[in-house]
Amino acid sequence: MNAVSEDQLIAALIGAVIGLVIGYVMGGRMAPGSQQTRELEDELQLAKASHERFEQRVNAHFADTASKLNALTDNYRDVYAHIASGAADLCTQEGGADFTALTAPENTASEAIEADSVVVEPPRDYAPKSSPDDPGVLNERFGLEGDESPPEERSNRTV
Repeated sequence: MNAVSEDQLIAALIGAVIGLVIGYVMGGRMAPGSQQTRELEDELQLAKASHERFEQRVNAHFADTASKLNALTDNYRDVYAHIASGAADLCTQEGGADFTALTAPENTASEAIEADSVVVEPPRDYAPKSSPDDPGVLNERFGLEGDESPPEERSNRTV
């Protein structure tokens, strides 16, 4: 009887292990949040891939733009050199244009502006007036005729 109960015990343990494995697999697939989790993970992966493609396109665009700007700069220098050499060859000294090289100016040291030397003033009213008593364009009554007053003065009036 001992052998039968050991066989039954082994069969029961194997059945329990198989049942746990099947339950775990089925429970993981059938759980309400697991399908949503997989969908969200798939969406996340798609969004990451899309973002990487976008970054690659932006990087390629700026690299192409930089290359074209460098080519444009080189072409500008070539055209400028062509015009300068043509002017030097074709123009007389008195009537010729003075084309200097395309380099930064030698005197790059700029003088600092002293804060005390700058005078800050509100804008002045330089509108032409027919008489000194006329209001200028910066006056709040400019353009109003008669007893008209600006809107803020009308609201403050007592009747």
